[in-house]
Amino acid sequence: MNKNLTLGTPAVPAHLTNKASKTFRDRLNRVLPQECQIKTAQDAWYAGAIGALCVTFIFPPAVLALAYCVFQAKKKGGER
Repeated sequence: MNKNLTLGTPAVPAHLTNKASKTFRDRLNRVLPQECQIKTAQDAWYAGAIGALCVTFIFPPAVLALAYCVFQAKKKGGER
C-alpha cells in the first residue's frame, strides 16, 4: 500500500478556471477607450481600487480594500 508522491497540481477542468473575470474584462475593454483598457494585473488592481473607492461612500470600512488594492498594484508592477 505505497502511495506515490506527485509534485505539482493536477489539471484543472476548464469550467473551474477564472473564466468569469476574463469575460468581464473583455466586455469592459470593449467599452473603454484604447488608452484606458485593462491589460496587466497592475491595471486590474487599480480598477479594483477605483471600485473600492466608490464603495467607501456607502460603506466607509471599504477604505481597507482600497488600500489593499493599491498595495497589490504597486507590488505586482507590470506583471501579466
